[in-house]
Amino acid sequence: MRKAFTLMELVVALAILAIVLSFAGVIFQVSIESHRMALANAEIMQKLRVITDQLNTDFRSLRKDGEIFVVWAAEREPNYAGANPNSSLAFERFDRIMFFTSGDFQTYRTYGANSEPERGNVARICYTLARGPATPLGEPNWPQMQKPGKRILARTQHILVPSASGSTTQRLDVSKFTTPAQWLAWNSEQEVDRISLEEWKRIPRVSDKVNILSVIGDITIKDQKGNPLSTTTEEARGVLIDPAAVPASIHSLFCRGVGQFMVQGWWDNGQQSRWVPAVDPNEDGSLADSDFPLIANGTDIDPTNDPALWYPRGSSSLQDPNDPNAVPMDEEHFDEIRGLGRALKFTFTLYDSRNLIKDGRTFTHIVYLDN
Repeated sequence: MRKAFTLMELVVALAILAIVLSFAGVIFQVSIESHRMALANAEIMQKLRVITDQLNTDFRSLRKDGEIFVVWAAEREPNYAGANPNSSLAFERFDRIMFFTSGDFQTYRTYGANSEPERGNVARICYTLARGPATPLGEPNWPQMQKPGKRILARTQHILVPSASGSTTQRLDVSKFTTPAQWLAWNSEQEVDRISLEEWKRIPRVSDKVNILSVIGDITIKDQKGNPLSTTTEEARGVLIDPAAVPASIHSLFCRGVGQFMVQGWWDNGQQSRWVPAVDPNEDGSLADSDFPLIANGTDIDPTNDPALWYPRGSSSLQDPNDPNAVPMDEEHFDEIRGLGRALKFTFTLYDSRNLIKDGRTFTHIVYLDN
């Protein structure tokens, strides 16, 4: 008699084979997903190292005798579903900071007849979330309008190169800027300011300095009565990064996929110690103690009225001038200034380029200023 497999044996064998293949497929799929997630996490960690290393480098030689301009902005996260609607997690932060630092700086592009990069020992640095290419309707594409994973953290570096002795032709003179495009190009594309740090601090017309800071900080600067002091329009403000239409803006592109950027200073007034500003400092669900201006009914953050700090001029909307705990805004009291203090904490949410980690990963990094 010839030996052979029965039909039942073939069915059982095929069933076992199918089970083995299905398990192999699942294992293969899990391995692929694990590999992709590992690459996504590695990409995020690489971005984290780049940002923190650059922050450490820039603040290592912070010029406390220079100016520091910080703008804090908080807006509601539309998809937040937590139990506390006023939690700090329910808001996205779009903070901006400008300061001066010392080092060995060089431009990316070449300048002048010799076609050589410009060099200098002092630079004005600004970190901010950038505007993107204009919308299909030709309107400005602000960071708040972009998906978190598509936002870009910009770092502008303007090297201070004093003009030749007696020369006024090249010296920075923003009074000559008559259009929003000129302001925007200066802030987004230029790498050199023909001015010394001392000249910057003594810009003759206060109105020019106010307009400069309004463009850098993307904010309308107001007096104590709430009347606008700056005359620049929204189209002139912020940092525009559009490599296709404005190739010169590429040097400001620091890191892609930065969903939010938050700056806080350590404040210790002898009675309490905490990071400021905070949306809801004690996380009790009430905005009554918020460091941010509230709308008329006092129940929500006013996104059109951002608090800011201008050091050392003495302007800080986080500090009541009648506060008995207030300290002078000068270098001697630098470590006590609310909004600066002894350290700055930077918080940012990073996304991978493929958006595999849907909500991104949030990190904090502390830079100490009291050294």
